[in-house]
Amino acid sequence: MVDALRGVVVVAVEDDPDGLALLQLVMEHDGALVVPASDASSALDTLRRMRPTILVTDLSMPSHDGIWLVTEARRAGLLTDVPAVLLTAFTMTQQEVREAGFDAYLQKPVDPTALRGTLRALCHHAA
Repeated sequence: MVDALRGVVVVAVEDDPDGLALLQLVMEHDGALVVPASDASSALDTLRRMRPTILVTDLSMPSHDGIWLVTEARRAGLLTDVPAVLLTAFTMTQQEVREAGFDAYLQKPVDPTALRGTLRALCHHAA
């Protein structure tokens, strides 16, 4: 569904260049403005400069992981009313996701339809 995410600004964090390109392609196809980051530190710098509609981040990355990113960003007040989605190959319970500071998670490989649906639901809820 083209334009399903029109007006949504996504900070997308993924250390795998192909994975980041795929995320960006799917979300931009649906109308989102995607601000890519290849690691948690650069994503945190991006969040200091702008407030996105939503954050989508990989869990396992070198140096700092997605949980570190969300913890630091929330501690600094950079994600107030900004939902965060965790991408991981691991299976997690909703309780684990919430305790890690996330609003939702998607298991890798990410299904574009599930990604679209999750982002739409969280953005609608946050609006």
